[in-house]
Amino acid sequence: MGNFFGGYTASALRSVVVVLILLPIAIVYRQLEPLNLKRNWRYLAGMIVASFFVWGPLYYAILHAGIGISLSINYASIVIGTFFFAWLLAREHLTKDKLVSAALGIVGLCLIFAHSINGIGWLALLAATMSGASIALVMVITKLLPYNTTQTTLALWTTSIIANTIMAVVFQEARPLIGWHMPWFYLVIFAIASIIASWSFVGGVKRIEAGAAGILGLMEIVFGVLFGIFLFNERPSTIVILCVLSLIVAAAVPYVRDYNSQKGTLN
Repeated sequence: MGNFFGGYTASALRSVVVVLILLPIAIVYRQLEPLNLKRNWRYLAGMIVASFFVWGPLYYAILHAGIGISLSINYASIVIGTFFFAWLLAREHLTKDKLVSAALGIVGLCLIFAHSINGIGWLALLAATMSGASIALVMVITKLLPYNTTQTTLALWTTSIIANTIMAVVFQEARPLIGWHMPWFYLVIFAIASIIASWSFVGGVKRIEAGAAGILGLMEIVFGVLFGIFLFNERPSTIVILCVLSLIVAAAVPYVRDYNSQKGTLN
C-alpha cells in the first residue's frame, strides 16, 4: 500500500470495506441483535475514543523511533494494558501465571527487537505506549460488549470508521486517487484478512480472560517469523529463534496451569 493512503484514511477505508463485507453475512445468518444503545452506548463511545489513539501515535512512533522498538513497546503495552483494564473494568485477577507469561513475552520482544534501538526519541516511545494501551482498552471493551461475536465485530469496525474518519479530517489527510490502482487491491486483501483476524479475536476474547488474550496476541510475531521462513525463504538468527520459543512458552503458561488444576484463570 505504501504511501498511497494517509494513515487514518487507510484505517477508515479498510474499516468501511470490512463492514460492507461482514454486514450482509450477518444479515443472511441472522446475527444482528438490537443495539440497546441506552445500555451499551458507554461501551461504543469508549471504543471510539480509544480508537482515536491507536493508529496515529503508532504511525508517529514508527517514523521517529523505527519499526522494531516501536512495535516492541506497542506489544508490551498491549499485554500490560489488557491486565490493567481487565482488572479495572472486568474484575479479572492479576495472577502469578499471568505475570510469568507477561515477563516471558516481554523478554521475547526485547530479544527480537533489541538490534533496532537506534536514535530513540522519548516522545515517539510514549506514542507507541499510548497506542498499545488504547488497543488494550478496545480489547477489553469488546469482551464487555454484550453482543454476539459477529455483531461485536461489526461494532468494532464501525467505531473504527467513525474515529479514523474524524482524525483524517482533523489532520487534513489527502484523499486517495480513485481508479484501478494496486494499493486499492491490497486494501481489500488487507480488509479480508482483518475480518478473519478480528472475528476470531472477538470470539476468543469472549471465551477467555482478556489478559490471557493479550498474551496470546504476541503469537502474531511468531507467525510473522514463520511466514518469513516459508514465503520469503528468510533464515532467522539464533536470537529470533529464542524469541519465538519465549513467546510460545509465554502463551502456553495460562493453559498449562488450567490443564493441571482444572480451575486455572481462564473461564
